[in-house]
Amino acid sequence: MTTFYLNTTKSLRKESSFGFNTYYSYATPVAFERYGKLFVSENVWSRTTGKHLTQIDGGAKKSRIPHDEFVKIYNEARQVL
Repeated sequence: MTTFYLNTTKSLRKESSFGFNTYYSYATPVAFERYGKLFVSENVWSRTTGKHLTQIDGGAKKSRIPHDEFVKIYNEARQVL
């Protein structure tokens, strides 16, 4: 597994393993990338996490997934690994 910090405070990071990238805001998975497709949760957390989501998807709020659905898709994708 490889970890990349996407900001200087280390509160946003990307972990890569076997072609599966997970983006974390603090310790919470908020987005993931699988086979080149990016899945981003809607913001149900803080303003700072909202800024992290914008860093991940460039502010494409309309393409964000409702959080409950994101959790389901994320858990299913992780089981395949």
